[in-house]
Amino acid sequence: MKKDNSIKFTLLTACKNEEVDIHLAIKSALSQTYQNKEIIFVDDSTDRTKEIIREYTNKGVILIDGDGKGCCQARNLGMKRATGDVIVFLTADTNLEPHYLEKIAPYYEKGYDYVMVESYSNLDSAYSRFVQAEHLLTASKPDYNPFTTQGHSVRRLVALAVGGISGGEYPVNFCRDWTLVKKMQEQGHKGVINRSILVSHKSPDEFQEYWRVQKTRGLMSAYQPYFLFHRTIPYLFVKFVVKSFLSFLHFVLVIPAMWHTAKLVRHLSHPVKYFSPMYYAYFIHRYARCVGEWQGWLYILHFDRKLKASS
Repeated sequence: MKKDNSIKFTLLTACKNEEVDIHLAIKSALSQTYQNKEIIFVDDSTDRTKEIIREYTNKGVILIDGDGKGCCQARNLGMKRATGDVIVFLTADTNLEPHYLEKIAPYYEKGYDYVMVESYSNLDSAYSRFVQAEHLLTASKPDYNPFTTQGHSVRRLVALAVGGISGGEYPVNFCRDWTLVKKMQEQGHKGVINRSILVSHKSPDEFQEYWRVQKTRGLMSAYQPYFLFHRTIPYLFVKFVVKSFLSFLHFVLVIPAMWHTAKLVRHLSHPVKYFSPMYYAYFIHRYARCVGEWQGWLYILHFDRKLKASS
């Protein structure tokens, strides 16, 4: 086994139009005290993100132009270009503490192939507190088994051997990063979840960004099953009708929504104080998801009609 800094880490960030937050990932990567590492950004931006990254190339930061096919393809490209033994995945707003690589290195020295950690977000608004509480509620379930976390890492050659992140080229971008560790697990590779290792990230603190993020999750609920799992348009229609109706009942009946909110605030420092703001953030979360799902379904419907018309 490789020991004492002989494992080489690649800190890999796929990004697009992240000029506001990209400094967090850059700072996190450069601040790592572990010496044997490389820092790669695969970027598809049209804003100043590339320009900001280039300011750090004299400090060893490597910038790779993406092919415009989304973050999953960008991560696959980064893994192929990397020279590290282990890939650590960052997003633009990931904030690693300086000794992060020293904390995960022992697992790779022991032969593990992937390491999941614990994510936590800023708690500056009802929106960011909801994101954190929702995560903690999910993570408290006995069957919790994440396939991605902030700062999760994989052994590069194993990741490439299972085919990287699944999927090909699509007319829309949707997240499928989780398929990598899922395939590694299914093929018997050894992994660990250490929730005592913490990685922070920035969650939305204002309505417009929160709405965008939650609606995007709804879009993914349409795009992923259609393009990746080949679910039919009628199947998705029925699914979203049922989900929308249940969401409507959830809040009309009040008690189900209040019960879920009560479970959320148990993970916060002042449950009574935060109950009303959390109820509001939860309502926006469910509403935005429904809007995103139906927008995604309409896009798929138009896409399918164009496809049939051109064939």
